[in-house]
Amino acid sequence: MIETYLEDIILSLNESYYIESFEVIKKKITSTDGYIRVKAKLTNNNLLEISLYCQKKGTSVEVVDYRYHWQDEHGALKMRWDNCPHHKELESFPFHVHLNDKTVNPSEKVDIYKILEIIEKDIKGIKEEV
Repeated sequence: MIETYLEDIILSLNESYYIESFEVIKKKITSTDGYIRVKAKLTNNNLLEISLYCQKKGTSVEVVDYRYHWQDEHGALKMRWDNCPHHKELESFPFHVHLNDKTVNPSEKVDIYKILEIIEKDIKGIKEEV
């Protein structure tokens, strides 16, 4: 179950027209949990770093901790979504997004599929509300 979940993430990266290449930096799977860290180069030379930890919960998999760090080709932050519990003032706590102007905004819980959708819209020139 955990292995299938993480392999689906890798498959999504493989299938995205906007991921030029990627490297799985670390992947660890047990019968109850899993961790993956990936660095992906986008077709516009941006970089996406993915780090997530998930656990088996009954018959499903729950992402417990995540970080999706998106930066431009010069290393400047575009956005970083995470659920590190350090912005208690936000109504979406612990879910939030760091923006390139150094602000932090509330965010819904996101997954790799939502992140890829946002990035694809950006590359196509379609503005996404955050």
